[in-house]
Amino acid sequence: MLKKLKLNFEDRPKKAFYAGDYGKSALDLYFAFTGEPKTNPPLWSDTLKWGAGRGVEEQMGMILKDSGIVDPAYDQKTHGRVEFEREGIVIHGYIDFISLVISLIGNPFPIECKSINNANKYDVFKYQSGYPRESYVGQIATYMEFLNVDEGALFVASIDGLNTFWLPVKRLKSGKYKCGKLTIDIHHEYRRWSQLYTHCVLPRKLPDIWEATYKYDVSTLDWKAQSQNAIKKARNGDAVIGDWRVQFSPWKDKILELQGVTPGYTNKELKIILEKTDGYTTWFKKAKKEEVIAE
Repeated sequence: MLKKLKLNFEDRPKKAFYAGDYGKSALDLYFAFTGEPKTNPPLWSDTLKWGAGRGVEEQMGMILKDSGIVDPAYDQKTHGRVEFEREGIVIHGYIDFISLVISLIGNPFPIECKSINNANKYDVFKYQSGYPRESYVGQIATYMEFLNVDEGALFVASIDGLNTFWLPVKRLKSGKYKCGKLTIDIHHEYRRWSQLYTHCVLPRKLPDIWEATYKYDVSTLDWKAQSQNAIKKARNGDAVIGDWRVQFSPWKDKILELQGVTPGYTNKELKIILEKTDGYTTWFKKAKKEEVIAE
């Protein structure tokens, strides 16, 4: 029965850049604009976590309204619509929430709500360390650009509610935004989009197919910089180490075809991996021991 389950997706050609496009690979953006059929559309099971995430974000919005931070009448589609131009391209979006009571100088204060998977301990650790996901900072920065304000915030929570973060976003100077320990240049991203649209989308010319690599060269990869779990999966042939933008791309198989590679590691690559990572478990034991000594 499970194999018979499906969910229909409406594929519409992309007409503009969106705030959430920050950091997406040139190939993914190009394929979206040109209507390239997806070779790896989401499975129905993939959408369950999306639905859970949306539910958490809706609850976060309700909390903001009940707390008097956001007007109870605020409607994202009505009041949060974003449409403006930068570098000759059109940018769209919808601001999750706008507060009129946080800013000390009375400016609109955009808030972007994001849910994270509580099972992804690495993601949670990054937030705890002051490093939010860069694409999220790029998204809220775009809303701040549209509103022309210097302050905003990321409101992030794990789906189980055990990890919550309120991360102020500040505009340092034109195009430069800081959130936690992360600083981005949103104008640099707009220039990247503009060049992609002008030089690739309009003339229907493929962008650099190697901007994001499916799997890194196993012979030159710094294996000691990888996590123990990633090495274990690579050694067992369960996963490759490469750019996540290809791994999770709806056009993954298309990109692999363009890059001339097959999914997974070859026997030759696995042999190199086993040689390069021989005794890898001791690397992590040694690192923990050195950490204790340092303390």
